[in-house]
Amino acid sequence: MYSDIDRLEQQMMEFAPEDEAFIRELTKAIHDSTKFDLAVDKPRELYGILDYIKMIKRLPSLMFFRKWGKISQVDYARRFKNPFLRKYLSSISPAGELADCPSFFIPVVLGWLNQKNGGYVIGGALALVSYIQKRYLDLGGELHLKAKVEKVLVENDKAVGIRLADGTEHRGDIVISAADGHATIFDMLDGKYIDDKIRGYYDNLPLRPGLVYIGLGVARKFDDVPSSVEGLHFPLKEPIVVAGKEFNTLGVQIFNFDPTMAPEGKTVIRVYFITDYDYWENLYQEPERYKAEKERIADEVVARLDDRFPALADQVEMRDVSTPMTWVRYTGNWRGAYEGWMMTPRTMMHQWSKTLPGLDNFYMAGQWVVIGSMPTAVMSGRHTIQMICKKDKKKFVTSTP
Repeated sequence: MYSDIDRLEQQMMEFAPEDEAFIRELTKAIHDSTKFDLAVDKPRELYGILDYIKMIKRLPSLMFFRKWGKISQVDYARRFKNPFLRKYLSSISPAGELADCPSFFIPVVLGWLNQKNGGYVIGGALALVSYIQKRYLDLGGELHLKAKVEKVLVENDKAVGIRLADGTEHRGDIVISAADGHATIFDMLDGKYIDDKIRGYYDNLPLRPGLVYIGLGVARKFDDVPSSVEGLHFPLKEPIVVAGKEFNTLGVQIFNFDPTMAPEGKTVIRVYFITDYDYWENLYQEPERYKAEKERIADEVVARLDDRFPALADQVEMRDVSTPMTWVRYTGNWRGAYEGWMMTPRTMMHQWSKTLPGLDNFYMAGQWVVIGSMPTAVMSGRHTIQMICKKDKKKFVTSTP
């Protein structure tokens, strides 16, 4: 799929002329989405009358999201006559983990790519985070690594600090948790500061599915493979079975465009599958079976890639397999949900509170109080600080480094 809108339209029209009306509707929606300013400069908790009046200017974008948000990506894809387009658009993201996402996901993301306002950051997520980390340290912040928080310290219904796994305590005027939402609320705070609404989130709202994630280091350059934000997808001669589910296509990202990922002449490859968390949680109780199943999946992935890229199997120098349990061990993410809540027509406009009932001096930020990925999680941190400034009657000030 081309990120250039005009080339994309031409490509789709040549491929599926029977879907001309829907193709033109889609490419028009992509063009329309590039005109919207989706920046949110303050949290909804601080909105006043003037802020709601200003939202009138955003009426076109609100109408756009209303139209494209009430139908899922899968249901939208069913409108196409061409069987390939219908199948592809229903699983446009790797492994189809966003299939139930509102259909605006398609035009909005393609619009960002067309504008060069979205894409892949050279160096990956770590590179993006490193800029934020450096800015924080330059401003006098301190960073403590390998320090797991076990409890939020509370006195008289006020958060006063944290206790680490090694027993040490750190006191503060304000505590902000950007950690896993479920662990924060139900473990670090012992479930004492919740209500039916908050409990309902964790009982009823859909989560991002867990992943089986295979990383390979290959002694090959892949000069013949074009650069792509999402990688390429191809059908398999024989399906791969992961946690009882058959996958008949393989999505592979080849990082031949990022020189920071591997030494000269070598390339990192990534493949992943959506998967069932309970299956892996049960298997994890039997370490030998758990390890063997990961190796089996890696073997099958390498074999299928070897069909697509002959001689690849002999060029694999590194392989690493993670499961939802790996996410739990390294990040504490509840049920391995690597980006928290699933975006659906039901949750896309949902508002989560950044505070907890009955607890003062405590805030939450990150992927469990917003929907989306890294950009929205970062935005939630900004919004949390704005709320603290408002409470302390201080002006919220930003500066460009």
